[in-house]
Amino acid sequence: HFGSRIPVGLSAGACLSAYTLLAAMIYIFNGAKSLCALPGQACSECGKCCASVNCGPIKDCCDSSSKSCTQFTEKPLSSFVILAWICSLVELWFCYSAMSEPATKSCVFTDSTGASVGIENWIYVQMGFAILNMIFAPWFQHQVWEQIHRDLVDKQSVLSGPSTSVPKEVVSGAFKQVLLYDIGVLFYFFALIASFVWSWMGGGWIHGSASCNVDDNAGWAYYMGLCFFWLASFYSFCWYCCPCCTSSVQISAPIQSYGPA
Repeated sequence: HFGSRIPVGLSAGACLSAYTLLAAMIYIFNGAKSLCALPGQACSECGKCCASVNCGPIKDCCDSSSKSCTQFTEKPLSSFVILAWICSLVELWFCYSAMSEPATKSCVFTDSTGASVGIENWIYVQMGFAILNMIFAPWFQHQVWEQIHRDLVDKQSVLSGPSTSVPKEVVSGAFKQVLLYDIGVLFYFFALIASFVWSWMGGGWIHGSASCNVDDNAGWAYYMGLCFFWLASFYSFCWYCCPCCTSSVQISAPIQSYGPA
């Protein structure tokens, strides 16, 4: 038996480590979702305050904002969208700062390929990848939500109650369906690989040139590009391989009110 060849202590330790990691993932995902829900809760409380002083227009505005924030955070992958936007905006800020930084003008790539590209062109492409990441994240969430709609209709289980739950199996199935078979995801997969290679090459060019400083804004721009690649890879791996990360979706209104499928 293969199992008898594994030391008991090692097997128990490995199981404990795996369980601890999975438990940590649950808290990380739930914590990120709770943080994303805070703006909606703030708008809801603001609406209650306005209602108490008979301020109708502001109350309606706060209620509408609260509904939008709540429905966004109740959809799958809301924490990924938030983190993707934060990471990409920070990268764009570093790219923009690098373009206006005097040290960037004096940074010359010594590698033959890097010299033909130049640091300014490298930064422009880096900004393009960051913008693409910002577009993809909410689009991917939308595609998964649409797939959930279609799966519920196919199973004749359209949810119309005021507060209900989308089964975990439906959420996981919709995510895998879009990830594996959507042509847009296939295009983005190659774009994500290209962005990683571009960031990696840029980092090598910066490190290899005596006139460039990796601690300048251009260096941080390449670092943020690598970070987003690992963020997207980590989320995809967890949602695809770890059942603990794909939970049922609790919705507070009829599913039709969340937008057309």
